Amino acid sequence: MLTTFDRYLLKRYFHVFFIGFIATYGLYVVFDGFTNIDEFQAGLKEGDSSGSLLWLMSRFYLYQSSIFFDMVSPILTVLAAVVVFSLLVRHGELNPVLSAGIPTYRLAIPLTVATLIVNCVIVANQELIIPRIADKVQAERGNMDTSSQFVEPVYDFSTRIMINGQELYLTEKRMLNAEFVLSKPTVHDFVTVKAENAFYLTETETRPGGWILKNATPHYDDLEIAEFARKMILPGKEPNDIFIVTDVGCDQLCNRNFSSLVSTPELIARINNPSFSDLSIRKQTLDLHSRLTRPFMNLIAVLMAIPFVLRKESRSQILNIAICSCVMGVIFAISQFFMYLGSASLLKPDQAAWFPVITNGTLAAWFSNRVQT
Repeated sequence: MLTTFDRYLLKRYFHVFFIGFIATYGLYVVFDGFTNIDEFQAGLKEGDSSGSLLWLMSRFYLYQSSIFFDMVSPILTVLAAVVVFSLLVRHGELNPVLSAGIPTYRLAIPLTVATLIVNCVIVANQELIIPRIADKVQAERGNMDTSSQFVEPVYDFSTRIMINGQELYLTEKRMLNAEFVLSKPTVHDFVTVKAENAFYLTETETRPGGWILKNATPHYDDLEIAEFARKMILPGKEPNDIFIVTDVGCDQLCNRNFSSLVSTPELIARINNPSFSDLSIRKQTLDLHSRLTRPFMNLIAVLMAIPFVLRKESRSQILNIAICSCVMGVIFAISQFFMYLGSASLLKPDQAAWFPVITNGTLAAWFSNRVQT
């Protein structure tokens, strides 16, 4: 059960956390807004007032705040804990607690609870909010309604079809100037099916997911499709339309490196999808394990900060904070080193993600005896 002093520490922790987030995000908004003001003005219609410009910028940065929170919250989690303990020392609040026979690590309980609460918010933001606004956060600053993206060609390994196009409109799930390259043995010879507009239809109970090519050329009747492939290359409901069954949707055709924009169930579905290459599956597996280990890394970083901020026989609190910052840098370097080994195929994805947890957790236990008692 949390005591009055525990609630006092919690209040101070969240005060520092929210002030830190507002300050850093406000600085980002000011810098990015003034740097890209021309792009926002280009999205205004003729006769729009300055209020319309402010509304456009507010919408854009409201969506971006979710991504920014996902990026900086691990840093702010540790920073808030460091500030709380530093203020305890500066205001002389630590000595009375220790004089009462209360161990130093008892003070870590409220901060551990606070870290767990922040981790829950991070998970909720990642799983519930970001996937719903993924098309908005990828939109251009002055044109959020269309959210056009350049298409990154993808080879579907399950259907042996190369998918390409000019632009992708995420909100409409529409691809402009789509090109689907059919190869042997799907068809008799290599052929490129083109369409000015292609729309992705999600899977339903009665129909698989795939792309409907409007006014495609060549026509469906002109294609020499193998018998086994007629279940994945179908005629559309309208004349000259072709429906191609594939699991490669809109989000796989642009910004494929941003796996943070999808939920964990969707990421697992991608890993189990035979349409992707081994390299893509490996990277997404590494991203999945990194997502699972992030709460543990945040908690370990907070616990490791305690013995360095409240160091035995310390001469200066500023020196303690400086040493703690260096230690946090070492933790980050260790994590990045293992991630590099995982991306370079020198370690398995699960090993690359979980080895930093084991290493840093061991270091946190090793340095725990340095704390002031």
